[in-house]
Amino acid sequence: MNMQKFEENTILAVDDAPTNLSVLVDNLSSNNCRVLTAESAKSALNRLQYVIPDLILLDVMMPEMDGYELCRLLKKHPIYKNIPVIFLTAKSDGEDIVEGFKAGGVDYVTKPFRKVELSMRIETHLELKNARCKIQEYAHTLEDRNKRLSEMLDEKNEFIGVATHDLKNPLSVMTLALDLFKMKTEKKPVKEVDMVVDQMRQSLKRMTSLVTQLLEINRLDVGRFELNMAEVPLAPICSELVSQNRLNAANKSIEIDFVIECDPGIAAKVDPTGFSQILDNLISNAVKYSPADSKVTCKLQVVSSGESLPDLILIDRKVRFVVNDEGPGILSEEYPKVFQKFARTSNLPTGGESSSGLGLSIAKRLAKEMKGDLGFVSTPGSGSTFYLEIPIHS
Repeated sequence: MNMQKFEENTILAVDDAPTNLSVLVDNLSSNNCRVLTAESAKSALNRLQYVIPDLILLDVMMPEMDGYELCRLLKKHPIYKNIPVIFLTAKSDGEDIVEGFKAGGVDYVTKPFRKVELSMRIETHLELKNARCKIQEYAHTLEDRNKRLSEMLDEKNEFIGVATHDLKNPLSVMTLALDLFKMKTEKKPVKEVDMVVDQMRQSLKRMTSLVTQLLEINRLDVGRFELNMAEVPLAPICSELVSQNRLNAANKSIEIDFVIECDPGIAAKVDPTGFSQILDNLISNAVKYSPADSKVTCKLQVVSSGESLPDLILIDRKVRFVVNDEGPGILSEEYPKVFQKFARTSNLPTGGESSSGLGLSIAKRLAKEMKGDLGFVSTPGSGSTFYLEIPIHS
């Protein structure tokens, strides 16, 4: 057996006799391992606050607290319980040996010991300990993978549910519309034909949006989403997204205000497409869940978590886009659902709009990919405020 296999391990030797400790240090040092010593149980416990050894050599007969009691104490502690303890003592009665194993020891060596025998026993128990550690690591890896597989299975079931529910109605509308078009359209009033065409267009739009979101969340999950980061002015993008959502807002008699509360030329490093997608989601959601004749307020700000010091710039500066609505707000018990895939809160769109439960989940992931953060505050009955923060690199 190779006598050098435990050369990088740390061994704690506990014995109230300094001579015995000196002998152990001399014998074990030839194996190039690190040897720490303690002359009492109390001293050993002090040592264990700063280092976790790979193995402990423990004398039985010590004042104040004997080796059995110390071993039992260590085996009750979650950090130290897996450290193998070898009793090294002059007590050789059968009852003493049994007591040592009952206390939690893995082996029992009587004094005077033979150097080769002790080294081989140490090596054996270190190898067993390393094998147990590898098995535990493998078990934890399997547990993590099983958990992820379970989550993926749940997501797949959610996906099937969403696809079945959210695609079924648009497809039914499309089927009905196509059946109508099989008839002679010249016998139908133009207004009625236009209405059917509008229904088909809206159904196609809903299905396309859902499929796009499903593909996007899948790309984010498998790590195939690539960002094209660039330092760009943010105010023009914000203004454009607000303008694009004003038509839908006007159809529900909702007013959208946009206020720039910082330098209009403020810029940050973002993926322009991803940034626009997040903003569009926040604004369209505010419109979707707001009642008629209400207001949605959007703001572009610069905030800092640092303090303003003389002659120094602000630290940890971030640009923040805020969307505040006057909707029903979100119940506190439903907060975990807000950014969860396929999850929906109890709030319903005020105009019968569709919701896949994916938009905010995608937005949260995009914000994280851009080193930003997406959050919200909400009070039931008083509306919600969603915000996107992107760091500014000075």
